[in-house]
Parts: sequence; C-alpha cells; structure tokens
Amino acid sequence: MKKRYKQDGKLIKRIDFGKILPMSRYAGGHDEQMKGLLKNVRLIAHWNEGDYQGSVATCVKLKDTKEIVIYDDYYGSCSGCDAWQDASDEDVKRMCIQLAGKAYIFKNLKDCKEFLKMRHQPEESFYDNIRIGLLNEMNRKSKELK
Repeated sequence: MKKRYKQDGKLIKRIDFGKILPMSRYAGGHDEQMKGLLKNVRLIAHWNEGDYQGSVATCVKLKDTKEIVIYDDYYGSCSGCDAWQDASDEDVKRMCIQLAGKAYIFKNLKDCKEFLKMRHQPEESFYDNIRIGLLNEMNRKSKELK
C-alpha cells in the first residue's frame, strides 16, 4: 500500500493545553487526556485495553480540514511505569507534544482504516493489539451511527 498518511508538527499548535493541564494525573490509561488532546476535533473512536497497564488509542476528525488523526500511547499502573502519574506541567506539555508529533494524519477515514488493517513494523507505532482494538471500535461506532 502506498503511504497515505503523514506525520508532521502541524498538530502541535492544536494541543489543547487549557483543557489538558487541569486534568488529573493518575496512572492507568489517561483516557480523558487522549480524547482531549487536540482542539477543534470530533471524536471518532477511542480504545483502551482496559487492563492495569497497556495501550490506549484515539481517532479524531479535524473539524476544519476534515483530516483523520490517530495517535496511541501506553500506560502503567504506578508512578514508576506511567509518566502521567504526578507529572509536572512541563512534563505534561512535553508528553502532549510527543503524542501530537507522532500522530498519523490521513485525508479520509478509508485511508485510516486501511492503515489500521496493515501489519506494521516494530519501529512503528500501532502494534497489533492497538491497531486492531481501535479499528474494531471505529467499526462498532460507525454501525451505531447507521
């Protein structure tokens, strides 16, 4: 498959620090932070492994450009294995910039779903459990909307 996504720094200016910084900082998934990372978006799907440690992924649509964005992260169960636990404001800013910087941007939902169907190389984000979980959640949500 031809590369149908881009990764660039343009999403960094969309980080909603006003929303993110006041959020609680606990170990274990940081679902609200993932859903609220970017401004001017519509949440398409969010997936969390639902365990005491693991992976979380989010898919949003940029309201102005209509592009589809996906990003993922991992979490732990304590401050020793989850960077969000008791993080300083500067740490949170740094982590948000990293999340936005490694996000995948697609022109449309079809290209995004094709990307998630592919098996990826180890150096890439979106390992099997993450990509399959998010894709299944996206498909489930689209069935609910019909």
